[in-house]
Amino acid sequence: MPASSHNHIRQQQLENAFLVFNQVSEQLTDSYQQLQNQVAQLSQELAETHTDRLRQLAEKERLANRLSHLLEVMPAAVVVVNGEGYVQEFNPAAARMLNGIVQDSLWSELYQHTFSKKSNGDLHLHNGSLVTLSECSLSPEPGKIILLLDVTETRELQDRLNRKERLSSLGNMAAQLAHQIRTPLTSALLDSSHLAREDLSKERRQQFSSRLRARLCHIERQIKDMLAFASGHQGPLVPIAITPLMMNLEQMLEPLIKARGAKLELIDRTGSDVVIQGNQDGLLGALMNLASNAIAHGGTQVLLQIELKPVSDAALNILISDNGAGIAEDIKERIFDPFFTTSSDGTGLGLAVVQSVVLAHEGNITIVPSVLGGASFKISLPVWQEGCREEAVPDTVSRSGVYEVYSRNLS
Repeated sequence: MPASSHNHIRQQQLENAFLVFNQVSEQLTDSYQQLQNQVAQLSQELAETHTDRLRQLAEKERLANRLSHLLEVMPAAVVVVNGEGYVQEFNPAAARMLNGIVQDSLWSELYQHTFSKKSNGDLHLHNGSLVTLSECSLSPEPGKIILLLDVTETRELQDRLNRKERLSSLGNMAAQLAHQIRTPLTSALLDSSHLAREDLSKERRQQFSSRLRARLCHIERQIKDMLAFASGHQGPLVPIAITPLMMNLEQMLEPLIKARGAKLELIDRTGSDVVIQGNQDGLLGALMNLASNAIAHGGTQVLLQIELKPVSDAALNILISDNGAGIAEDIKERIFDPFFTTSSDGTGLGLAVVQSVVLAHEGNITIVPSVLGGASFKISLPVWQEGCREEAVPDTVSRSGVYEVYSRNLS
C-alpha cells in the first residue's frame, strides 16, 4: 500500500476518533450540567425541608410549652404511669390531691393508700372528697395517662338540685292529692253531720252511713294509689316464674269477671316456663290494675284477653286487651300522666302506678292496636338469664308453664 494512502486512512481514523471524543465530551458536559441542576434542586428541597422541619420543631416546642403551662394551672390531676406501673410525671394538681406522690412511686400502692372506697362511679379520697378517674393508653408506647377530677362540689349541687326537684314534685303531688280528696272529704263531712241528727230514721241513717263509707274508701284508695306511685313498688327483685304469676292473676280476677259476666281468654306463646326478675306483689298489682280497667271499660259482653308472647330470649311481652270503646287519640299522650283521668271518681294514678312499676322492672309499657277493637297495653319485661333458672322456679310449680289457648266464662 502506498505511503500516501496509509496516511490518508490514518488521518481519517484520527478525525473519526476526534469526532467521537467531541461527542462524548458534549455528553459528559450535558450530564454534568444535569447533575448540577439536580444537585441544586435537591439542595433547594433539602433547605426547604430543613426550614419546614425547623418550623415544625418550633411549633411543637410552642405547643409543648403551652401544654406544660396548661398542666400547671389546670385543676384536674394528671399522672403519667409507665409500662411497669411507676409514676413518671404528674402536675401540681396531682401533688395537691394525692399526698405522698413522687416520681417512680408505684401507682397501685399509691391508689390503695389514697382512695378509701368507690360509689356510683366516684372515688372517695380519705379527706372525704369525691373524684372521677379516667385512663388513656399511651399506645404505641407502654404506659397510660390518668386523669383525676374533683367533683365534690358538682355532686353536692346535683344533690341539691335533685332534692329541690323532689320537693317540687312532692309539692305538686300534694296539691293534686288535696284537690282530689277535697270533694269526697266534703261529702263525707256532710254525711257525718247528718248522722248526728236525732230525728234521722233508720233507713236514712243507713243511707248516710253507706255514703260516708264509700267516700272514705274513695279517699283511702287515692292515698293508696299515691303511695304506690311514690314507691313504684321498688322492693327487692327476685326471680319469678311467669306461669304461676299468671295463675295468681287469674284467681284475683275471678270475682271481677263473675260480677261482670265477662269472658277471660289467656294465650301463652312462650312454650315453656319463662322466668323474669321482679317484685311479685308489684307486678300483680300492675297487671290487676290494667285488667280491672279493661273489665270496667269492656263492651256489653266483656272480653278480656291476656297474651304472653316472647320476642327474643331476653324479652317477654304481656298484652292486655279488651273489646271496649278503646282510648281516644287525643288523650293517648297523657294517659300515663299522674292525676289524669276521664272518670269522675277516678284517682288518675292507676296507669301512672303501672308505668312506675314497669319502669322499676327495667321494662316499658305502650299502647298498641287491639285485635279486639278496644284498648290494648303491651308490657315488655326482660327475661331472667338461663344460668339462674333452677333457683328461680319454685319446687311447688310442677306444671309445664304452657297455657293452651282457652276462654273461660266465670259468670
